[in-house]
Amino acid sequence: MRPAAALAALLMTAHAATAQDAALVNFARAALADLQARSFGDNREYCGRIGIDGEGRLVASRTRKGRRDGCTPRQLPRGARALASFHTHAAFDPAADSEVPSPQDLDSDMAEGIDGFVATPGGRLWFNDGARGETRLICGPFCLPADPAYREGVWGPIAPGYTLDGLAARLLPDDGPVPARRDR
Repeated sequence: MRPAAALAALLMTAHAATAQDAALVNFARAALADLQARSFGDNREYCGRIGIDGEGRLVASRTRKGRRDGCTPRQLPRGARALASFHTHAAFDPAADSEVPSPQDLDSDMAEGIDGFVATPGGRLWFNDGARGETRLICGPFCLPADPAYREGVWGPIAPGYTLDGLAARLLPDDGPVPARRDR
């Protein structure tokens, strides 16, 4: 292959990946935006999986109502390949560090070999990169519907990204009393 043709093929592949990534983020964002009010009202997590079917279309599993601090997604339709998980973080609770994914959220995506999306009570949207073992903020407070009871800053500043160790460190006590925390 000539260098110019190789470069064109590379750019087309990069563009396709970017378009596919954007479609996946938009798909997850829409699904989570639809679940937020129900999640707050029930004070439960809602979750599912996103995949790609044999015709290249994004598909989702049926959503499942979980517990206040966890949710196991349903399987995708037959023949679909899993790309990502998605879940809400229930209603605002000042005793829970729910404005970031939990270490368990990221660890389970890593174990499944997929990515993940997490919506928070403050309306943040996070992307768990299962291959890299890190999470990144896609958009900040109120970019998704937020719980009316939400109060910003209860658990201190929030970084734009974390590693698995960084998420775990948020759960460790500092030099003073620590609010009661529950795992997410």
